[in-house]
Amino acid sequence: MDDHSTRKPLLDDIRSRAENLFLTRQLQCAEAVLTVLNQGLGGDLAPDMAIRLASALPEGLGRRGCLCGALNGGALALGLFLGRQGPGYRNGEVVRQTVAELHDQFKAAYKATCCRVLTKGLVYGSRQHFQHCAHLTGQSARMAAAIVLDRKPEMLESANWAYLQQNDHRVTAEIKKLFGTFGR
Repeated sequence: MDDHSTRKPLLDDIRSRAENLFLTRQLQCAEAVLTVLNQGLGGDLAPDMAIRLASALPEGLGRRGCLCGALNGGALALGLFLGRQGPGYRNGEVVRQTVAELHDQFKAAYKATCCRVLTKGLVYGSRQHFQHCAHLTGQSARMAAAIVLDRKPEMLESANWAYLQQNDHRVTAEIKKLFGTFGR
C-alpha cells in the first residue's frame, strides 16, 4: 500500500477508536484523543501518563464549559508529536502553527470551540450528549492525526493498527476498567 491508500484508513481507525473509548466511557474526550494518537502513532508517553495529562481538560477545562476537551486533547497530541525539543521561544513555531490549524479546522467544521456552545441544548449525560461528544472526540483525533501525518508522513509506517482497530463493547470496557487495562 502506498501512503495515500494507507492514510485514509488510518485516519478513519483513529477517529473510530477515539469515539469508541469515549462511548464505552473508558476515557473522556481529551483523554481519548491524546491516548489514541499516542498509542496509535507511536508516541512515547506511557498510557497512564497520557490519561493523567489530559484528565483535567474534559468538559471545557474541568467542567467549566470553556475550550472543548476534544480540541484540547488534539492540541496536546500535536505538542507530543510536533512540539519543541527544548528551550527557546522561536523553536516552538511549528507546534503553534499546527495548533492554530487544528483550532481553525475544528471551528470551521462546528462553528464553535467552546464546550458549552457545542453542547447547548443537550441534556448533560444523555444519550444524545454522549453521541455528540463522541463525534467531536473522533473528529478532533482525526484532524490532529492528519496534521501530524502532514508534517511526519513516515509515521504511517509505524502505526499500531492492532490497537487502532479495537472496538470495545460496554461490557468489555467495564471489565477493562475493573482491571485497570483501559486504553490498551
